[in-house]
Amino acid sequence: MVSPRHNVQSSKVLPTKTYCCFRCNGSLPGGDTERRRSRFVLYRRKEANGVRPSTVHSSYTPQAEKAVSSRLKHSVSFSLSRKHSVVVEYVPDSSTDMFQIGRSSEEPIDFMVTGRAGSDPAQSSVSRFCCRILCSREPPYSARIYAAGFDSAKNIALGERATKWRTMDGQMDALTTNGVLVMNPGPGFTGLFQPGLWKEVSVCGNIFTLRETRSAQKRGARVKGESNLLFDGSLVDLCGVTLLWRSSAGLSLCPTDTLLESHRQDLNSARPQCPVGFYTLSFPSRPLPKPDPEQDPNQPWVYVRCGHVHGYHVWGRRSCPMCRTRSAYVPLWLGLERGFYVDSGKPTHALVPCGHVCSHRTAVYWSLVRTPHLHASCPFCLNPLDAKMPHVQLIFQSPID
Repeated sequence: MVSPRHNVQSSKVLPTKTYCCFRCNGSLPGGDTERRRSRFVLYRRKEANGVRPSTVHSSYTPQAEKAVSSRLKHSVSFSLSRKHSVVVEYVPDSSTDMFQIGRSSEEPIDFMVTGRAGSDPAQSSVSRFCCRILCSREPPYSARIYAAGFDSAKNIALGERATKWRTMDGQMDALTTNGVLVMNPGPGFTGLFQPGLWKEVSVCGNIFTLRETRSAQKRGARVKGESNLLFDGSLVDLCGVTLLWRSSAGLSLCPTDTLLESHRQDLNSARPQCPVGFYTLSFPSRPLPKPDPEQDPNQPWVYVRCGHVHGYHVWGRRSCPMCRTRSAYVPLWLGLERGFYVDSGKPTHALVPCGHVCSHRTAVYWSLVRTPHLHASCPFCLNPLDAKMPHVQLIFQSPID
């Protein structure tokens, strides 16, 4: 969640919105590119590119066909049967900027997401054109999310199998195959978190309860009084990728990258020692892809049940040498994605069982958040947290001199 500049930045200094990908601790495993990165920053565009619905063609008339085939107009097609389609034309909206997220590498996609690192993008459950976000160009710079994105022909085509229906006012709406799920925290992205409920957003931006299964044909119930507005700390699940939405005001309360580096240096300058080998431990500036005691012998490790920090050692028992508590023994990694922090507190706790280190309030926050799969996960690696003991306070051994 550092602020990489995307080519939509404005010459003016304006509030920005930031998306952070779960499982990415500061950068993608293979490195960030222009459109594939662990953090997306949205700036006001130099020229508005937002669109809004306009003319509705209740049948596939020549005018509707012209709207779909035109490369100058945006449209959404709802196929009700092989012979009957409803086409909704969209017209430019000078008050909003549109940003699109998906697996596709086509030009309309501003930010590419592919799912689990190392997986075949073609086999990903993430849609090629997942969703679109419309941001107001004027205060309060609100942002709204909609399922599905426009392709290179500026179309959204919802086939016969897509869950679709007519609304009370005669308009069409639909859900995408695997859905776009949203969870808004209350009262905001702070240590006072109250878990919200996951809901599904439609192509037109309406909010529904979850379907019985992710791709079920029957939609959930309409949630009255709920909107598709995104708030600081909103989570968006794209069936293979989870994104965290941060506002510029919220990010101002997070630690900067400089402060996170300062915390790392403070930990190292305290010269914590392994209480077994009596050598100094140190956190690396960048975590290795996997722990390697030979390559980094000073890497801190922790017994996750008691919190005692050691260097790597093998002594034939699965219990802490200091207190004899039976426990898993894992390497410690500093959480480097600043947007996942709820405060600027010092890194005193580790998430269990993965070993990512962050502030106490941040650890408590993520232990309360539930994914659509109903378990808490570490935002830095997306591994499920221990249900009984999701985090532990770290106990460092001071130098004996």
